[in-house]
Amino acid sequence: MGVPNSHWQLSDANREYKICETYPRELYVPRIASKPIIVGSSKFRSKGRFPVLSYYHQDKEAAICRCSQPLSGFSARCLEDEHLLQAVSKANPVNRYMYVMDTRPKLNAMANRAAGKGYENEDNYSNIRFQFVGIENIHVMRSSLQKLLEVSGTKGLSVNDFYSGLESSGWLRHIKAVMDAAIFLAKAIMVENASVLVHCSDGWDRTSQVCSLGSLLLDSYYRTIKGFMVLIEKDWISFGHKFSERCGHLDGDPKEVSPVFTQFLECVWHLTEQFPQAFEFNEAFLLQIHEHIHSCQFGNFLGNCQKEREELKLKEKTYSLWPFLLEDQKKYLNPLYSFKSQRFTVLEPNTVSFNFKKLSDTKISKQMASSPRNWYIQFVLNHLPSKLPCVLKSRLCYP
Repeated sequence: MGVPNSHWQLSDANREYKICETYPRELYVPRIASKPIIVGSSKFRSKGRFPVLSYYHQDKEAAICRCSQPLSGFSARCLEDEHLLQAVSKANPVNRYMYVMDTRPKLNAMANRAAGKGYENEDNYSNIRFQFVGIENIHVMRSSLQKLLEVSGTKGLSVNDFYSGLESSGWLRHIKAVMDAAIFLAKAIMVENASVLVHCSDGWDRTSQVCSLGSLLLDSYYRTIKGFMVLIEKDWISFGHKFSERCGHLDGDPKEVSPVFTQFLECVWHLTEQFPQAFEFNEAFLLQIHEHIHSCQFGNFLGNCQKEREELKLKEKTYSLWPFLLEDQKKYLNPLYSFKSQRFTVLEPNTVSFNFKKLSDTKISKQMASSPRNWYIQFVLNHLPSKLPCVLKSRLCYP
């Protein structure tokens, strides 16, 4: 990524997890941001998740940063937090204006103000442009998947009824919303040379989706097999996506289960369909990763953050998924992949193609001729390994 450099430095302020338990030990922060500024900002952010670097675009000198929502309520402010965002802005010598991208629907963010949280007041932060992108929360996504499964499990549906059920589930609409947010982020960096700060509520679900997909659109390295592993480690595992809770690994609150990572992998799959030469890996690679976030056979996806994994000593007690996949790497290779032509390519997907009517000239038409359970639903269902339907029945109230 081209860091550390004159604008960004590696900080060990969180080495003992004293500032934020769900962040990694080492973090990249603006070089001019002092430890008191970082500590002060963390106290003003939900779960202590202060703004840190997720990805740095070396050519554009612009950054993707991530955090959680501020504890602003209706009028609270924090000078340290304001100074930290100013430091992020100054770390970009090309464009002093930066976007603050709130991935939530605006009404949801406004409702959080009543609980003492909310979003940044533009009057208190200089050189920022605020952008809501409207990705729904984990509960809406869980309900959407439940409806999708109900439609796919109903026998004897006509094609029209099937598509009607698919549309009413909202699943594709949510996939499109996630993808559109990542596209906005990538364009902000490539077209405007602007840095972008991304957050949702706690900064470990929608934030991980958008930051990782944005990195994938911008950087061809993450479209290789090893690079994709690094991407997942970077934006999902290290930054505290709650895999154990979201995947229902253990008995717990069923309302915490949600297909957040599934949506990310599905977005990636849609990208591989649109850009078949841009990805070194194939569909089987994505399916293997998804199977093993639920299999609990590997330590990567156990626990909810790095601190938990260290306390459980998972490195000593479990194996990593990545060497397992690399041992059989050949079966995950995409024969259409062209490294030379894609090396510096920024992907610009067309999300209109998530409308099935626009895809009637593809392989759908042949497979739909024999069954209304089209290729898309089969892919979604193939995402769900044998263990997951049981989880869904108990966690999602699936009949």
